[in-house]
Amino acid sequence: MASSTLRDHGVLLAKTRGTYLPTLIATWLGECFDAMDATIYFIAMYPAVSQLLATKDAVQIGWHGSSILFCFMLGWAIGSVVFGCVADKLGRKNTLCLTILLYAVACGLCALVQTTWELALCRFAVGLGIGGEIALGAVMLGETSRPGKQRAWSMAALGTSFGVGCMLCGLFNFGTGDLGWRYLFAVGIIPALITFYIRMKISEPECFEELQKKRYDLQQMPKILLKKHERDMLANPFALAFDKRNRRSVIIVTLLATSAIVGYWAGVSWIPAWINQLTGHEAVVERSNATLCMSVGGFLGALLLPFMVTNLRYSTVFKIGFIGSLVTSISTFMLIKTYGPAVNICAFAVGVATYIPFIALQIYIVDAFKTELRATASGIAWSFGRIIAGLAALMTGPLIAAFGGSYGTAAACVSLIYLLGLAASFFVRQPVIQAEHSDRRKPRNAQSGAHVPIVVAVQTQS
Repeated sequence: MASSTLRDHGVLLAKTRGTYLPTLIATWLGECFDAMDATIYFIAMYPAVSQLLATKDAVQIGWHGSSILFCFMLGWAIGSVVFGCVADKLGRKNTLCLTILLYAVACGLCALVQTTWELALCRFAVGLGIGGEIALGAVMLGETSRPGKQRAWSMAALGTSFGVGCMLCGLFNFGTGDLGWRYLFAVGIIPALITFYIRMKISEPECFEELQKKRYDLQQMPKILLKKHERDMLANPFALAFDKRNRRSVIIVTLLATSAIVGYWAGVSWIPAWINQLTGHEAVVERSNATLCMSVGGFLGALLLPFMVTNLRYSTVFKIGFIGSLVTSISTFMLIKTYGPAVNICAFAVGVATYIPFIALQIYIVDAFKTELRATASGIAWSFGRIIAGLAALMTGPLIAAFGGSYGTAAACVSLIYLLGLAASFFVRQPVIQAEHSDRRKPRNAQSGAHVPIVVAVQTQS
């Protein structure tokens, strides 16, 4: 990827104008409830699909449950690309509000469904919103925080939101489990309230505002006079992502995202249903306990990331994350045959390992791509992974049937996808964060008059 400069509109973070904390709160809450609304399905899937189909047959429930999961993943994929492109062209703030409102309302509608197809349609809409929010929220926070330690800790804090969201889902399941799965879905409408906070408290990241101003100026000039980097600012961000300068990086982050997403959503996410099989009953308490343990593990994994990213190369961080994910997930599903304390211990270990690739990739994407295509590149990476995860979810149904109805064995097979992420980790290039002074624009400290360095992201070629 070509080096970013001030004129190329790399990450301009000399001043944040007080938007950092409100943006952190808004994106944290958005992803927290993303996780809650996404995880609700995995806790409610077995009782919901069982009731809608009026059957207890594990193969039938697994087949329809995986089909609904595919619809969710498909919506997630489409939402990532569509809302990513919209955000790169029209702005981050309003797009973020729209995505949160969409997934919250759609999750609430799941409580009213009467057939599995209605549930699939609602989960598709939930996926649209969640896909857009996750791809955009991380980008927006990354653009508002300074490169280096602040960005690493910001993304780690954002990563803890997913674990907290899963915890909330487990806690709500404790409170609504006896009332039925519809009450659990109804809780999912709560995130709609976040949009009011976002509208009042946050503004566009400074680097994006600078980009929009530059775009306006360039639109007034004859195109023949524009330089290459100026034409890039006006170009379609989707086409720009597959330019020869960016294509390799987009492919690598897409492979990393695919491995992490498929492993988690088409493999690890079957833990609650697997516990139903181990116990032989509804297992409301057991499923909630495992979900909480995995969430606590994810919380710890998120807190480890700043130390890892600031002391290790990105390629090493990804290798650790994917090896840990592979070992913990397969060991959990293949070695445990009866329910006991080992289930919660393994769920905790799975949470620690599987969160690392997700959060590391969020930080890496912000460091590695320019402002004009950052949200689009993020959307492409996450969306392709979700399409493959959706297809893998469809394959899970036949796998369950092939293994005699065993959710655990099927999930262990899907977890082999972590090998793809491990292989892609060897090709990750290390971004270099570089401070530059621009002779054309030198922000000054209001009190001292000292020049403030402009911080930009540069990607190495080796």
